[in-house]
Amino acid sequence: MGRKRILIVDDEPLIIEVLTEHFKPTYDIETATNGTDALTAVLRERPDAILLDINMPRMNGVEVLKDIKKIDDSIPVIMVTANEQIQLAADALKTGAFGYVPKPFDFRYLDHMVAAIFDRPRPGP
Repeated sequence: MGRKRILIVDDEPLIIEVLTEHFKPTYDIETATNGTDALTAVLRERPDAILLDINMPRMNGVEVLKDIKKIDDSIPVIMVTANEQIQLAADALKTGAFGYVPKPFDFRYLDHMVAAIFDRPRPGP
């Protein structure tokens, strides 16, 4: 079994860069800057986990989450939120998100949440 793959979805290049640098030593990283590209990436090669920004233009993270769940309900998705988006984060949890992480990031908490995804038993092929 190879390294786990994380898809990072955010419309802010700096956030993608920071998260990529943080996770690159441990995981294979793929990135997308909008919901459409994120869904294309999921269809192309299923990631083991997704970090998904809620606040993106055109298609917000909750809409993207709903589409990801239609493609493969077993992919764990962590929503990334600004602090004023707690209601959207709650909606995302009801839609099937694994959890959410507020910006600015507490990397220990983020690492813990990603580790929790990979430590749990997973249904799958």
